[in-house]
Amino acid sequence: MLGLDAVLAATIALVDELGCEAVSLRRVAQALETGPASLYVYVRDRQELMALVLDHAVADVVVPDEGVGGWRPRLELLVGRIVAALAAHNDIASVGLRDALPGPHGLRLTEEMARLLRTGGLDDDACSWAIDLLGQYIYSTALENAGAPQPRRAPTSPSSDTDTDTGAGADTDTITDPTAPETFTARLDATFRTLPADRYPTLRALAPRLTGGNQDARAAWKLRVIIDGLLAQPPHRPTSHGNTPTAPTPERPSTAGANLSVES
Repeated sequence: MLGLDAVLAATIALVDELGCEAVSLRRVAQALETGPASLYVYVRDRQELMALVLDHAVADVVVPDEGVGGWRPRLELLVGRIVAALAAHNDIASVGLRDALPGPHGLRLTEEMARLLRTGGLDDDACSWAIDLLGQYIYSTALENAGAPQPRRAPTSPSSDTDTDTGAGADTDTITDPTAPETFTARLDATFRTLPADRYPTLRALAPRLTGGNQDARAAWKLRVIIDGLLAQPPHRPTSHGNTPTAPTPERPSTAGANLSVES
């Protein structure tokens, strides 16, 4: 039976096989043995479909409980789990580096990351920018761990996978909505500001800061955090077996005191 779950399952299977670039509404419809027009019941366009698939990829990520330890090991484990979930689906993480609005699963995980960062003592401005920085780390690392996407398969005929139709069943990448906010940032801001406060209390509290502020200051803060983190690491010393460095001992030890395993 055709439904949104079936559409997402078919799309993520195509991503796994061919990579994101090769996915079109026409191909998804062919996999489901239906016409492209029938997919518009569930998604507005390809961009919305890919955002939903990105969210679907992290649906099973489990938030670490308090038994793992303090806020830092829980955050590290959560980020690792998200990276592993995305890396398991070819280059799906590339969607997150574009203008993809967060879905319910991504919001659930972002809420937990923001809550843990606040627990760790970050002020609201730093917390908001850290969410941005962690998101970029997650998507770029997932892409690296997934490896190069598989090459696009040649279409069986010149018209079998083109997006040049202009009729109702056309597989266009985007559809301009005259009622939508002018920019992606405005749409993202609207998403955060309208979240139910009982389910996403941290994101609602941070909403004015998550997309606001000076972009140059935000970029400079991220670079400073990365460089400061690098400088805070102790020097690596070669082992007796060669030049392989020993694992550094953090200056700020984790409260868990145990190795963290990344679960998919």
